[in-house]
Amino acid sequence: MIFRLSSWGKQSPNWRSGNLKRRKIHLILFMKFQQIAYGSPAYHKALLLRDVVLREPLGLALKDDDLSQEASQWHFGLFDGDYLIASVIAAPKSKELIQLRQMAVSGQFQGQGCGRKLVEMLEKNLRGKGFQKIILHARIQVFEFYSRLGYIPVGEPFVEVGIPHQRMQKTISQPRS
Repeated sequence: MIFRLSSWGKQSPNWRSGNLKRRKIHLILFMKFQQIAYGSPAYHKALLLRDVVLREPLGLALKDDDLSQEASQWHFGLFDGDYLIASVIAAPKSKELIQLRQMAVSGQFQGQGCGRKLVEMLEKNLRGKGFQKIILHARIQVFEFYSRLGYIPVGEPFVEVGIPHQRMQKTISQPRS
């Protein structure tokens, strides 16, 4: 699916007046949401993105992790042409329950609505597959992001990969009768 995302830049220098003024810059991206095949070139791009965004800031590397379970999980991405903007993994837990993992948005696209769009498109896809509830472990610094998307906290914060996380969940559809 291809869609248009509009966002507004934050600041741009106004050299004529000699100071910085807020100026809205309209950015239009044409992005494609698609499933990524395990082991494909796009999968390897997603590994690199996850490593840069999620692991390197913690002094960790994905190459040190056992990734064999990822063969049975679903991988999704937002692309601008061949460029991977954002990725996420969906790990089925049952016929109705799925866990989102390892969501990463390229640094230059963070704060522009790309993560929101990826989650919205993924929820629609998972709803179509019959899933009713999504669970995830949100890093504390992105707790508000998921809250704005309708995810609610479950239980107390906990530490995972050395940093605080919060379990969250969202019901995306009701049981079929």
